[in-house]
Amino acid sequence: MIATRDLRALRAELAAAGVFEHRAARGWAKLSLLFLSLAAALGMVVLLPGWCALWLVPLAAVPAVAAAMIGHEAGHGSFAATRRHNEIVLHLVFPLFGGLGAQHWKHKHNHLHHGHPNVVGRDPDIRVWPLALSRAEHAASSRPRRWLQRRLQAHLFWPLTLLLAFSMRTQSWRHLVRVARAGRFGRAHAVDAACLLGHYALWLAVPSLWFGLGPVLLVYGGLWAAGGLLLGLIFAPAHLGMPVLDPDRRGGWQEQLETTRDLAMPRWLSWFFVGLDHQVEHHLFPRIPHQNLPRARLIVERWCRRVGAPYHRMGYGAAVAGVTRHLAGSWRIAPDRPPGSELAERRAAG
Repeated sequence: MIATRDLRALRAELAAAGVFEHRAARGWAKLSLLFLSLAAALGMVVLLPGWCALWLVPLAAVPAVAAAMIGHEAGHGSFAATRRHNEIVLHLVFPLFGGLGAQHWKHKHNHLHHGHPNVVGRDPDIRVWPLALSRAEHAASSRPRRWLQRRLQAHLFWPLTLLLAFSMRTQSWRHLVRVARAGRFGRAHAVDAACLLGHYALWLAVPSLWFGLGPVLLVYGGLWAAGGLLLGLIFAPAHLGMPVLDPDRRGGWQEQLETTRDLAMPRWLSWFFVGLDHQVEHHLFPRIPHQNLPRARLIVERWCRRVGAPYHRMGYGAAVAGVTRHLAGSWRIAPDRPPGSELAERRAAG
């Protein structure tokens, strides 16, 4: 178990190295470059022969998803020094640009995923319908789903990520509806809804006036389908294949280290991940700006060796391949239990 004093020492060492200092100007420059790259790719879709869209639209998804990852950073409050600045970037990038509700994301990602990484029944990122990432989920599935999970899910996972962006849009609206029905719909939710409506106006309604709804829908659907695959390639290798945990197993901060891995990759590829190749450091300290995470990694890795804490890092290609291998048998995996829980259950039963 990691002691509180050890974490405090780590945080002090990171702060002394300046890794919590914000880089908002550099973040805006990067976001602007990504938006310009996306606009250039979409402009070529308009100007070049139609068959060019077959490779230009997936290519355009690369800067689109990287820009969305800057919204992820703002959602954690690590883009800029002030809450207002972070909220502006979050709403610009997530609901307005990306069509993903900011309030839904904060609940799903910041609260549930970061609070309970790989915990069965609590982390929404290990619920991928109709697949099963644990024995408990497999047991609770219908008979047709269990057949699919045993035989096909390793082959279905990556194709299913093509639907991820559209699923997240649906979940965003459902979240707002649930909040409204519960009588908790406030100003933040109204801003979220307005930005989501603005997303469809800017991406679909306005372009359709010039190019027609059919071509616009094809480009929009293709872009965000490719974007869903890219999101899967960013998030899945960081957690899938790591231990899944029983909800009663409370390991404190050590859970973040047990269930998360860093991804080793070339610097040019890391630039597009916006810090999410440094998942260990990000999970321990989400407020570290992504530009500072490479420096933080060296400090955290040394600290883990010093205190005897687990630290996982793997080559990116090996991690992606490992996800597919893991899914082939993930429906068999029983979650790690709290120490002594089986003995306690036997005593209770006897």
